[in-house]
Amino acid sequence: MIRYILFGIEFLIVIYLTFNIFYITIYSFGAFFYRKTKFKANVKKYNKFAILIPAYESDEVILNTTLENLKQSYNKDYFDLIVIADSLKDETLEKLNTFNINLIPVKFEVSTKAKSLNTALSLLHIKYDYCCVLDVDNIMEYKFLEKINYRLQNNEIVVQAHRTAKNFNTSFAVLDGISEEINNNIFRKGHIGLGVASALIGSGFVIQFDYFKKILLNIDSSVEDKELEIIILKDKHRILYENDALVYDEKVASSDVFMNQRRRWIASQFVDFNKILFDGIIELVVKRNLDFFDKAMQKILLPRVLLLGLSGLSALTIFFDFFHYGFFFLVLFSFCILSYILGIPSKYYNLKTLMAALTLPKVIVLMIVALIKSKGAARKTFIQTKHELIIDAVKEEGES
Repeated sequence: MIRYILFGIEFLIVIYLTFNIFYITIYSFGAFFYRKTKFKANVKKYNKFAILIPAYESDEVILNTTLENLKQSYNKDYFDLIVIADSLKDETLEKLNTFNINLIPVKFEVSTKAKSLNTALSLLHIKYDYCCVLDVDNIMEYKFLEKINYRLQNNEIVVQAHRTAKNFNTSFAVLDGISEEINNNIFRKGHIGLGVASALIGSGFVIQFDYFKKILLNIDSSVEDKELEIIILKDKHRILYENDALVYDEKVASSDVFMNQRRRWIASQFVDFNKILFDGIIELVVKRNLDFFDKAMQKILLPRVLLLGLSGLSALTIFFDFFHYGFFFLVLFSFCILSYILGIPSKYYNLKTLMAALTLPKVIVLMIVALIKSKGAARKTFIQTKHELIIDAVKEEGES
Protein backbone atom coordinates (compact mmCIF):
# COMPACT_ATOMS: atom_id res chain seq x y z
CA MET A 1 0.00 0.00 0.00
CA ILE A 2 2.79 2.41 0.96
CA ARG A 3 4.56 1.59 -2.30
CA TYR A 4 1.49 2.65 -4.32
CA ILE A 5 1.15 5.87 -2.35
CA LEU A 6 4.80 6.72 -2.99
CA PHE A 7 4.36 5.86 -6.65
CA GLY A 8 1.41 8.28 -6.86
CA ILE A 9 3.41 11.06 -5.19
CA GLU A 10 6.34 10.39 -7.51
CA PHE A 11 4.03 10.55 -10.53
CA LEU A 12 2.59 13.91 -9.42
CA ILE A 13 6.13 15.28 -8.98
CA VAL A 14 6.95 14.08 -12.51
CA ILE A 15 3.95 15.95 -13.96
CA TYR A 16 4.69 19.13 -12.02
CA LEU A 17 8.42 19.18 -12.76
CA THR A 18 7.81 18.39 -16.42
CA PHE A 19 5.50 21.38 -16.78
CA ASN A 20 7.93 23.71 -14.97
CA ILE A 21 11.03 22.66 -16.87
CA PHE A 22 9.29 22.42 -20.25
CA TYR A 23 8.07 25.99 -19.74
CA ILE A 24 11.46 27.49 -18.80
CA THR A 25 13.30 25.48 -21.47
CA ILE A 26 11.03 26.69 -24.29
CA TYR A 27 11.45 30.33 -23.32
CA SER A 28 15.17 29.99 -22.59
CA PHE A 29 15.71 28.92 -26.19
CA GLY A 30 13.19 31.56 -27.27
CA ALA A 31 15.73 34.20 -26.22
CA PHE A 32 17.77 33.30 -29.33
CA PHE A 33 14.95 34.82 -31.41
CA TYR A 34 15.03 38.15 -29.58
CA ARG A 35 15.88 40.96 -32.00
CA LYS A 36 18.26 43.57 -30.72
CA THR A 37 17.16 47.20 -31.19
CA LYS A 38 19.32 49.16 -33.64
CA PHE A 39 19.52 52.59 -32.08
CA LYS A 40 19.96 55.64 -34.31
CA ALA A 41 21.02 59.18 -33.47
CA ASN A 42 17.99 60.88 -35.00
CA VAL A 43 14.44 60.42 -33.70
CA LYS A 44 11.07 61.84 -34.78
CA LYS A 45 10.02 63.04 -31.33
CA TYR A 46 11.30 63.58 -27.82
CA ASN A 47 8.92 62.23 -25.22
CA LYS A 48 8.69 63.95 -21.85
CA PHE A 49 9.35 61.61 -18.91
CA ALA A 50 8.41 61.73 -15.23
CA ILE A 51 11.02 59.67 -13.36
CA LEU A 52 9.25 58.47 -10.20
CA ILE A 53 11.31 57.29 -7.22
CA PRO A 54 9.29 56.23 -4.16
CA ALA A 55 11.64 56.46 -1.16
CA TYR A 56 10.38 54.88 2.07
CA GLU A 57 12.74 55.35 5.04
CA SER A 58 15.71 55.22 2.66
CA ASP A 59 17.86 58.09 3.92
CA GLU A 60 21.06 56.06 3.40
CA VAL A 61 20.72 55.78 -0.37
CA ILE A 62 18.27 58.34 -1.73
CA LEU A 63 20.78 61.22 -2.02
CA ASN A 64 23.20 59.20 -4.13
CA THR A 65 20.37 57.68 -6.18
CA THR A 66 18.98 61.13 -6.95
CA LEU A 67 22.31 62.62 -8.00
CA GLU A 68 23.20 59.64 -10.19
CA ASN A 69 19.84 59.59 -11.96
CA LEU A 70 20.12 63.27 -12.85
CA LYS A 71 23.16 62.36 -14.98
CA GLN A 72 21.32 61.56 -18.21
CA SER A 73 22.46 62.32 -21.74
CA TYR A 74 18.81 63.02 -22.62
CA ASN A 75 17.73 66.65 -23.03
CA LYS A 76 17.15 68.02 -19.50
CA ASP A 77 14.00 69.84 -20.65
CA TYR A 78 12.34 66.53 -21.43
CA PHE A 79 12.53 64.74 -18.10
CA ASP A 80 11.82 65.53 -14.46
CA LEU A 81 12.99 63.49 -11.52
CA ILE A 82 10.31 63.16 -8.81
CA VAL A 83 11.30 61.80 -5.40
CA ILE A 84 8.33 60.67 -3.29
CA ALA A 85 9.78 61.04 0.20
CA ASP A 86 7.89 58.76 2.58
CA SER A 87 9.03 59.17 6.20
CA LEU A 88 12.49 60.55 5.37
CA LYS A 89 14.47 62.51 7.95
CA ASP A 90 14.32 66.32 7.97
CA GLU A 91 18.04 66.63 7.14
CA THR A 92 17.57 64.35 4.13
CA LEU A 93 14.65 66.45 2.91
CA GLU A 94 16.72 69.63 3.28
CA LYS A 95 19.49 68.21 1.11
CA LEU A 96 17.03 66.91 -1.50
CA ASN A 97 15.50 70.38 -1.71
CA THR A 98 18.83 71.69 -3.00
CA PHE A 99 18.71 69.33 -6.02
CA ASN A 100 17.03 70.07 -9.33
CA ILE A 101 14.12 67.71 -8.65
CA ASN A 102 10.45 67.67 -7.72
CA LEU A 103 10.24 66.59 -4.08
CA ILE A 104 6.93 65.24 -2.77
CA PRO A 105 6.97 64.48 0.98
CA VAL A 106 4.32 61.96 2.07
CA LYS A 107 3.48 59.99 5.20
CA PHE A 108 0.91 57.22 5.57
CA GLU A 109 -0.40 55.24 8.51
CA VAL A 110 0.40 52.13 6.48
CA SER A 111 2.86 52.77 3.66
CA THR A 112 2.81 51.08 0.27
CA LYS A 113 4.53 51.90 -2.98
CA ALA A 114 1.15 52.21 -4.69
CA LYS A 115 0.03 54.90 -2.23
CA SER A 116 3.20 56.91 -2.86
CA LEU A 117 2.85 56.66 -6.62
CA ASN A 118 -0.86 57.53 -6.59
CA THR A 119 -0.19 60.59 -4.46
CA ALA A 120 2.57 61.79 -6.76
CA LEU A 121 0.54 61.24 -9.92
CA SER A 122 -2.37 63.21 -8.48
CA LEU A 123 -0.08 66.18 -7.77
CA LEU A 124 1.72 66.29 -11.14
CA HIS A 125 0.03 68.77 -13.46
CA ILE A 126 2.70 69.01 -16.15
CA LYS A 127 1.88 67.16 -19.36
CA TYR A 128 4.10 64.06 -19.40
CA ASP A 129 4.13 61.39 -22.06
CA TYR A 130 5.59 58.58 -19.97
CA CYS A 131 6.41 57.60 -16.40
CA CYS A 132 9.56 55.71 -15.51
CA VAL A 133 9.29 53.94 -12.16
CA LEU A 134 12.49 53.26 -10.22
CA ASP A 135 13.20 51.69 -6.85
CA VAL A 136 15.10 53.80 -4.37
CA ASP A 137 18.37 51.96 -5.13
CA ASN A 138 17.99 51.95 -8.94
CA ILE A 139 20.36 53.91 -11.17
CA MET A 140 19.70 54.43 -14.87
CA GLU A 141 22.67 54.09 -17.20
CA TYR A 142 23.88 57.33 -18.78
CA LYS A 143 22.02 56.88 -22.09
CA PHE A 144 18.97 55.14 -20.64
CA LEU A 145 16.36 57.75 -21.56
CA GLU A 146 17.86 58.17 -25.04
CA LYS A 147 17.46 54.45 -25.70
CA ILE A 148 13.98 54.25 -24.19
CA ASN A 149 12.83 57.31 -26.12
CA TYR A 150 14.01 55.73 -29.36
CA ARG A 151 11.99 52.62 -28.51
CA LEU A 152 8.87 54.73 -27.79
CA GLN A 153 8.48 56.40 -31.16
CA ASN A 154 5.13 54.74 -31.95
CA ASN A 155 3.13 55.44 -28.78
CA GLU A 156 3.91 52.09 -27.18
CA ILE A 157 2.11 51.51 -23.88
CA VAL A 158 4.78 49.96 -21.65
CA VAL A 159 8.39 48.84 -21.94
CA GLN A 160 10.33 46.93 -19.31
CA ALA A 161 14.02 47.82 -19.25
CA HIS A 162 16.88 45.45 -18.46
CA ARG A 163 17.40 45.53 -14.69
CA THR A 164 20.84 44.23 -13.81
CA ALA A 165 23.08 43.96 -10.75
CA LYS A 166 25.17 46.90 -9.56
CA ASN A 167 26.94 45.04 -6.74
CA PHE A 168 28.76 41.73 -6.36
CA ASN A 169 30.05 42.21 -2.83
CA THR A 170 28.76 38.97 -1.29
CA SER A 171 27.82 35.47 -2.41
CA PHE A 172 24.15 36.34 -1.92
CA ALA A 173 24.53 39.38 -4.17
CA VAL A 174 26.20 37.29 -6.90
CA LEU A 175 23.49 34.62 -6.79
CA ASP A 176 20.76 37.28 -6.71
CA GLY A 177 22.29 38.93 -9.78
CA ILE A 178 22.46 35.60 -11.61
CA SER A 179 18.85 34.86 -10.68
CA GLU A 180 17.73 38.19 -12.13
CA GLU A 181 19.58 37.54 -15.41
CA ILE A 182 18.08 34.05 -15.72
CA ASN A 183 14.62 35.53 -15.23
CA ASN A 184 15.41 38.26 -17.76
CA ASN A 185 16.35 35.59 -20.28
CA ILE A 186 13.27 33.43 -19.69
CA PHE A 187 10.46 35.82 -18.83
CA ARG A 188 11.47 38.87 -20.83
CA LYS A 189 13.94 38.21 -23.63
CA GLY A 190 12.65 34.70 -24.34
CA HIS A 191 9.01 35.73 -24.25
CA ILE A 192 9.52 38.62 -26.65
CA GLY A 193 11.56 36.33 -28.90
CA LEU A 194 8.56 34.00 -29.21
CA GLY A 195 6.00 36.79 -29.60
CA VAL A 196 4.60 36.74 -26.06
CA ALA A 197 4.44 39.67 -23.62
CA SER A 198 7.41 40.31 -21.38
CA ALA A 199 7.04 40.02 -17.62
CA LEU A 200 7.01 43.26 -15.68
CA ILE A 201 9.37 43.86 -12.77
CA GLY A 202 8.59 46.20 -9.90
CA SER A 203 10.95 48.86 -11.23
CA GLY A 204 12.85 49.94 -14.33
CA PHE A 205 9.75 50.05 -16.51
CA VAL A 206 8.34 52.92 -18.59
CA ILE A 207 4.60 53.33 -19.11
CA GLN A 208 2.28 55.88 -20.71
CA PHE A 209 1.57 58.55 -18.10
CA ASP A 210 -2.22 58.90 -18.48
CA TYR A 211 -2.77 55.15 -18.69
CA PHE A 212 -0.61 54.52 -15.62
CA LYS A 213 -2.42 57.21 -13.64
CA LYS A 214 -5.79 55.66 -14.51
CA ILE A 215 -5.08 52.02 -13.74
CA LEU A 216 -2.99 52.63 -10.63
CA LEU A 217 -6.00 54.19 -8.90
CA ASN A 218 -7.45 50.67 -8.59
CA ILE A 219 -4.34 49.31 -6.86
CA ASP A 220 -3.55 49.63 -3.16
CA SER A 221 -1.39 46.75 -2.02
CA SER A 222 2.22 45.80 -1.37
CA VAL A 223 2.29 43.74 -4.58
CA GLU A 224 1.35 46.58 -6.91
CA ASP A 225 3.70 45.40 -9.67
CA LYS A 226 1.91 42.05 -10.00
CA GLU A 227 -1.53 43.60 -9.97
CA LEU A 228 -0.40 46.23 -12.47
CA GLU A 229 0.91 43.52 -14.79
CA ILE A 230 -2.40 41.65 -14.64
CA ILE A 231 -4.40 44.77 -15.50
CA ILE A 232 -2.15 45.66 -18.44
CA LEU A 233 -2.37 42.17 -19.92
CA LYS A 234 -6.10 41.93 -19.33
CA ASP A 235 -6.42 45.20 -21.29
CA LYS A 236 -4.61 43.29 -24.07
CA HIS A 237 -1.60 45.63 -24.11
CA ARG A 238 1.71 43.99 -25.00
CA ILE A 239 4.48 44.54 -22.43
CA LEU A 240 7.67 45.09 -24.44
CA TYR A 241 11.26 44.56 -23.32
CA GLU A 242 14.41 46.52 -24.09
CA ASN A 243 17.47 44.45 -23.27
CA ASP A 244 19.99 47.21 -24.05
CA ALA A 245 18.50 49.89 -21.76
CA LEU A 246 20.09 49.18 -18.39
CA VAL A 247 18.89 49.97 -14.88
CA TYR A 248 21.38 49.03 -12.17
CA ASP A 249 19.72 47.41 -9.17
CA GLU A 250 21.12 46.64 -5.73
CA LYS A 251 21.23 42.91 -5.06
CA VAL A 252 20.62 41.53 -1.58
CA ALA A 253 23.85 41.08 0.36
CA SER A 254 22.75 39.06 3.40
CA SER A 255 20.49 36.17 4.37
CA ASP A 256 18.19 38.40 6.44
CA VAL A 257 17.51 40.78 3.56
CA PHE A 258 17.15 37.81 1.19
CA MET A 259 14.47 36.25 3.42
CA ASN A 260 12.63 39.53 3.77
CA GLN A 261 12.56 40.19 0.04
CA ARG A 262 11.64 36.63 -0.99
CA ARG A 263 8.71 36.54 1.42
CA ARG A 264 7.10 39.36 -0.52
CA TRP A 265 7.98 37.91 -3.92
CA ILE A 266 6.61 34.46 -3.09
CA ALA A 267 3.46 35.94 -1.56
CA SER A 268 2.88 38.07 -4.64
CA GLN A 269 3.07 35.02 -6.89
CA PHE A 270 0.07 33.46 -5.17
CA VAL A 271 -2.17 36.54 -5.02
CA ASP A 272 -5.65 35.47 -6.21
CA PHE A 273 -4.08 32.24 -7.48
CA ASN A 274 -7.30 30.37 -8.32
CA LYS A 275 -9.07 33.39 -9.79
CA ILE A 276 -6.16 34.27 -12.08
CA LEU A 277 -5.89 30.71 -13.38
CA PHE A 278 -9.62 30.64 -14.13
CA ASP A 279 -9.45 34.11 -15.74
CA GLY A 280 -6.49 32.96 -17.81
CA ILE A 281 -8.47 30.12 -19.35
CA ILE A 282 -11.44 32.44 -20.06
CA GLU A 283 -9.18 35.07 -21.60
CA LEU A 284 -7.56 32.49 -23.87
CA VAL A 285 -10.74 30.73 -25.02
CA VAL A 286 -13.08 33.73 -25.29
CA LYS A 287 -10.74 36.64 -26.07
CA ARG A 288 -7.71 34.82 -27.51
CA ASN A 289 -5.56 36.65 -25.00
CA LEU A 290 -2.45 34.45 -25.01
CA ASP A 291 -0.40 36.99 -23.04
CA PHE A 292 -2.76 36.87 -20.06
CA PHE A 293 -3.06 33.08 -20.23
CA ASP A 294 0.72 32.79 -20.21
CA LYS A 295 0.87 35.04 -17.13
CA ALA A 296 -1.73 32.84 -15.41
CA MET A 297 0.41 29.77 -16.15
CA GLN A 298 3.38 31.45 -14.47
CA LYS A 299 1.46 31.33 -11.20
CA ILE A 300 1.98 27.56 -11.20
CA LEU A 301 5.75 27.78 -11.55
CA LEU A 302 8.12 27.23 -8.66
CA PRO A 303 10.66 29.98 -7.92
CA ARG A 304 13.82 29.20 -9.88
CA VAL A 305 15.95 28.27 -6.84
CA LEU A 306 13.31 25.89 -5.49
CA LEU A 307 12.89 24.33 -8.93
CA LEU A 308 16.63 23.71 -9.06
CA GLY A 309 16.55 22.11 -5.61
CA LEU A 310 13.49 19.92 -6.23
CA SER A 311 14.66 18.73 -9.65
CA GLY A 312 18.15 18.04 -8.26
CA LEU A 313 16.84 15.99 -5.35
CA SER A 314 14.48 14.11 -7.68
CA ALA A 315 17.40 13.27 -9.99
CA LEU A 316 19.14 11.52 -7.08
CA THR A 317 16.38 8.87 -7.07
CA ILE A 318 18.15 7.27 -10.04
CA PHE A 319 20.40 5.61 -7.46
CA PHE A 320 17.47 3.92 -5.71
CA ASP A 321 15.68 0.97 -7.30
CA PHE A 322 12.58 1.77 -5.24
CA PHE A 323 11.75 4.74 -7.48
CA HIS A 324 10.42 4.43 -11.04
CA TYR A 325 11.32 7.76 -12.71
CA GLY A 326 14.94 8.23 -11.68
CA PHE A 327 16.30 8.51 -15.24
CA PHE A 328 13.48 10.83 -16.31
CA PHE A 329 14.15 13.05 -13.28
CA LEU A 330 17.81 13.19 -14.30
CA VAL A 331 16.82 14.33 -17.81
CA LEU A 332 14.56 17.03 -16.36
CA PHE A 333 17.34 18.22 -14.04
CA SER A 334 19.71 18.43 -17.01
CA PHE A 335 17.28 20.61 -18.96
CA CYS A 336 16.77 22.78 -15.88
CA ILE A 337 20.53 23.36 -15.61
CA LEU A 338 20.78 24.05 -19.35
CA SER A 339 17.94 26.58 -19.22
CA TYR A 340 19.69 28.45 -16.42
CA ILE A 341 23.11 28.40 -18.08
CA LEU A 342 21.62 29.95 -21.24
CA GLY A 343 20.58 32.98 -19.20
CA ILE A 344 23.84 33.62 -17.32
CA PRO A 345 25.95 36.42 -18.87
CA SER A 346 29.65 35.74 -19.47
CA LYS A 347 30.70 38.25 -16.77
CA TYR A 348 29.54 35.74 -14.14
CA TYR A 349 31.85 32.97 -15.28
CA ASN A 350 34.54 33.52 -12.65
CA LEU A 351 35.86 32.27 -9.32
CA LYS A 352 33.53 34.50 -7.32
CA THR A 353 30.51 32.80 -8.91
CA LEU A 354 31.98 29.37 -8.19
CA MET A 355 32.40 30.28 -4.53
CA ALA A 356 28.88 31.71 -4.45
CA ALA A 357 27.51 28.46 -5.90
CA LEU A 358 28.70 26.66 -2.75
CA THR A 359 26.08 28.58 -0.78
CA LEU A 360 23.20 27.31 -2.96
CA PRO A 361 22.05 24.68 -0.43
CA LYS A 362 21.67 27.45 2.17
CA VAL A 363 19.76 29.60 -0.32
CA ILE A 364 17.39 26.73 -1.12
CA VAL A 365 16.68 26.21 2.59
CA LEU A 366 16.04 29.95 3.04
CA MET A 367 13.64 29.89 0.08
CA ILE A 368 11.70 27.04 1.67
CA VAL A 369 11.47 29.01 4.94
CA ALA A 370 10.39 32.11 2.98
CA LEU A 371 7.71 30.03 1.27
CA ILE A 372 6.37 28.87 4.63
CA LYS A 373 6.40 32.41 6.06
CA SER A 374 4.97 34.07 2.96
CA LYS A 375 1.32 33.58 3.99
CA GLY A 376 -0.17 36.97 4.69
CA ALA A 377 2.86 38.86 3.36
CA ALA A 378 0.96 40.15 0.33
CA ARG A 379 -1.82 42.67 0.00
CA LYS A 380 -1.70 45.31 2.76
CA THR A 381 1.54 44.42 4.51
CA PHE A 382 4.52 46.46 3.36
CA ILE A 383 7.78 44.50 3.54
CA GLN A 384 10.72 46.85 3.11
CA THR A 385 13.99 45.71 1.55
CA LYS A 386 16.95 47.23 3.40
CA HIS A 387 19.31 49.07 1.03
CA GLU A 388 22.95 50.08 1.30
CA LEU A 389 24.93 52.86 -0.34
CA ILE A 390 26.73 51.20 -3.26
CA ILE A 391 28.53 53.47 -5.69
CA ASP A 392 31.61 51.90 -7.22
CA ALA A 393 29.91 49.02 -9.07
CA VAL A 394 27.97 51.23 -11.51
CA LYS A 395 29.68 52.33 -14.71
CA GLU A 396 28.43 54.97 -17.08
CA GLU A 397 27.79 53.96 -20.66
CA GLY A 398 30.90 55.73 -21.85
CA GLU A 399 33.10 53.69 -19.48
CA SER A 400 31.73 50.27 -20.33
